[in-house]
Amino acid sequence: MSKRAGILVVVAAGGLWGLSEMFLGDVFYMFRIPMRAASLTAAGLALLVISRMLFDRPGTSIAAGLLAGAMRCLVPKLYICHFIAIAIEAAAFDAGWTALRAGRRDSLRRAWLAAAIGAYTSFLAFGFVGAYGFGFGRWVEAGVGGILSWTLSSGTVTSLLLLGLVPLAVYVARRLRQGFTKVSQEHTSI
Repeated sequence: MSKRAGILVVVAAGGLWGLSEMFLGDVFYMFRIPMRAASLTAAGLALLVISRMLFDRPGTSIAAGLLAGAMRCLVPKLYICHFIAIAIEAAAFDAGWTALRAGRRDSLRRAWLAAAIGAYTSFLAFGFVGAYGFGFGRWVEAGVGGILSWTLSSGTVTSLLLLGLVPLAVYVARRLRQGFTKVSQEHTSI
């Protein structure tokens, strides 16, 4: 895939993720859906799986996450914690995906594992950054035990949701890749 097309993939992933955070996130919060952070994390990670399968470059997931976080901050109430959580999630996924070389292997198992590692790592990191970096009251009160408990429960729910979302994301990415290849071949034959 060309660099220009790859940038479009990253922008599309970040844009869709940002929109899901803005609209789906607001619906989840309005109706007090339980484990909403886990659900939104799973949706974001599934989009990152698609984008990395299409354009596998280290740092692209972070770029998509920064775009998604910035978009999330456009809603009427600015919550910096949402931007921080999305950025941490993207960085954790990017590190896991790159370390596992999930894109090079085109492996469903590695894609899920990278996403699950990203989920647990990002929940843990966000809890500690929230408590000890920014002094967010909820996380300070929870302490280390509360952060670990939240990480375990939210990470597990996210990972379970990813059992269904990652195969779907891999399927979508493979179909998109076939479509891009077909269009590219048609343009070169003209």
